[in-house]
Amino acid sequence: MLGVLAVLAAAPRPAVAVIPSAEAVRSEVARTNRQAGRSQPLVLEVAVIGEDGEPVASGRAILDPVRPSRLQLTLADGRHEFHERSGERYTVTRDDVPVERAMPLLPPFALLQAGSEAEVAAALAALGGEPERVDLGMDGSADCWVLGGRDPGPFDHNGRPSYWFDQDGRRPVRIDEAGGVRFRFGPPAKHAPAIFFPASYTIEAPGWPRWRVEVRNGTAGHPASAP
Repeated sequence: MLGVLAVLAAAPRPAVAVIPSAEAVRSEVARTNRQAGRSQPLVLEVAVIGEDGEPVASGRAILDPVRPSRLQLTLADGRHEFHERSGERYTVTRDDVPVERAMPLLPPFALLQAGSEAEVAAALAALGGEPERVDLGMDGSADCWVLGGRDPGPFDHNGRPSYWFDQDGRRPVRIDEAGGVRFRFGPPAKHAPAIFFPASYTIEAPGWPRWRVEVRNGTAGHPASAP
């Protein structure tokens, strides 16, 4: 018996995952955003793809770290749709007429553009999240720091506003919003001169089909025609 106890005592103990402070995670998110060239005004050429793989709309997203994000789309039937997001505020018009219920196609990109630890905290707080909380989570094969925390139980059953950030790849994985809306981001793609942005993202929203937005091109700056 003493021999068995000695062997057990000498055996290596399983590694315990260390959760960094929320401030450290926010700082790393901000550093990654700056390094990826995202913490500046950007214009993205996008295509919206339906569940059947067919294009639903195309247009451009106009992103700015300090201004509301905008998405200008031409739908397959020729109509024009305009999405604008500022924190939890989300508005949609179609041919200049307000739309009361529309699929949320524009993620809270402020989390991908925030260039400082304080800006990351503010972007998450604007969604109703808790910037001082960090949990661990898995999304697919990605081990994530979950800034804002998550609910106990299955990783896909989270109702807390949170930003899931890949510990190893240092990339955005997903954003969860209150009410069950979720954005999952694909691997980053490089755009000239040195902008790294998710190649696509998928929208999961209760009562809506699962659509994907593909980022076809990205450039820095404001478009000349943007208000």
